[in-house]
Amino acid sequence: MYFSEPVTALTDYALGAASLYFAIALQQREFPKSRSVHLWSLGFFSSAAAAFIGGTFHALKFHASDSVLNVLWNLTIVSIGAAGAFMGSGVMVSSINRHHKSRPWLWGGVWVTAAGSLIQQTGIPLHNDIFHCTQILALYLFFSGARLLEDRVPPG
Repeated sequence: MYFSEPVTALTDYALGAASLYFAIALQQREFPKSRSVHLWSLGFFSSAAAAFIGGTFHALKFHASDSVLNVLWNLTIVSIGAAGAFMGSGVMVSSINRHHKSRPWLWGGVWVTAAGSLIQQTGIPLHNDIFHCTQILALYLFFSGARLLEDRVPPG
């Protein structure tokens, strides 16, 4: 058996590996773990799950039944949503403000993700593969910002 969409599956798996690396790297921080960084790590774990499941969808696209493909695709979409929810929650519980050192990194990740999403919607050849590669860069930018976050101190 061969992969249905080999380049798309492989770039998805590369995206999953990068996400998994960033999740583990955040969990292994030497100083005390914050809720915000823990939430970002969960976001990266969810992103890794989405990429690995999505890669499997693309690998099996022409070989698996529609019901299997529907399950794989739905799990991919749910995992992407969970990743966004965890990462957004990580920002919400952090002490980030207009001048925080993480902001340029996080905004860079947002803009690279937006650019990749635009490319993915064009339908040009290899649009999914280009998106996966740009998303690896976006995740690096998000990781670089997330590792600088500190929790907001509740008023008291």
